[in-house]
Amino acid sequence: MAERTLVLHVGIHKTASTYIQHRLKGNQPFLKRNGLLYPRRRRDHLALVHALRHGDLQPWLDLIRLAFRKGLRPLISAEVLSVILHQPAEAGTTGSLLGRLQDQLQAEGVSLELVAFVRDQPAYLNSRYTQLIKRLYFASSFNRYVLDTLEKGGESDCDYERLFGEAIEDPRIRTCFLPFRSGEADPCERLLAAIGVADCSLLAPLNHQPNTQPGWQAVWLAQRLAANLQRHHPAVWRDRSCKARIRDALERLAEQEGWQAEPFQGVNGYLLSRIEKRFGAGNERFAQQVWGCSWQDIFPRREVRPSPRQPRDLQEQQRLESEATRLLEEGLQT
Repeated sequence: MAERTLVLHVGIHKTASTYIQHRLKGNQPFLKRNGLLYPRRRRDHLALVHALRHGDLQPWLDLIRLAFRKGLRPLISAEVLSVILHQPAEAGTTGSLLGRLQDQLQAEGVSLELVAFVRDQPAYLNSRYTQLIKRLYFASSFNRYVLDTLEKGGESDCDYERLFGEAIEDPRIRTCFLPFRSGEADPCERLLAAIGVADCSLLAPLNHQPNTQPGWQAVWLAQRLAANLQRHHPAVWRDRSCKARIRDALERLAEQEGWQAEPFQGVNGYLLSRIEKRFGAGNERFAQQVWGCSWQDIFPRREVRPSPRQPRDLQEQQRLESEATRLLEEGLQT
């Protein structure tokens, strides 16, 4: 029989979560041979998140009991969990969503194992902004986005003490925090190794790399498109399907033009200083608690070289403005 454990992979955002999820989905036989039950459909994972947020733990119990009947451990992956587990289970209460889930699991005799990748905040915020702006999620500048996140947290919260402090302090929960850095081994294989899969040599590869960085030119276009839609086309701004079509067209253009070769880098010296002032002390406490070393030992301070904020010459500006007009017109026609 499988160990009575629920495994949660909670992200964070922009740490190859989509890649991991696609690769897990495509390796169902391998996972079952290694004692894991991983729901194939992403909406099944998100439905569990939705149920948890609304105080309904029955879908979690149903999945857990199904897995245990099969002699498997359930594995759930949803990066949004990283920013909601610490939130109150109910308005005006002190108990968290994590506490509610843990209490129910304990009543069922089930242990909880939480695994998260952790990324240094400058790289995280840069990557997260790129993802959100290309989806036309908002029309904020990078500077405004970073400063708002430092002040309010929100959906891009990266205060690791706040996000994971309760899980670390709860002796009933096993936690594993994996540094997300360039040059590391495959993140899906690192995740599986962290939860006890000893040999990933038979894990089938993924044939495509989702969520690639579209480059600073695409970010510049997305900023202009988002501002135009928000200001002049409010109905389209609220239409997710229309914005998705514009985003897809923008990503195809970025790939055709090879813009990924010049990634967006919005962090400058001023923002780096603000980020380090906000998170420095907390990062150090977190690193000492979970890794037994300094944060700088894991994520050394690196020099940043911001990408261009504007087209570099008149010809490039005219070309990009022409593409912005075309993408907007095509998006409005559909």
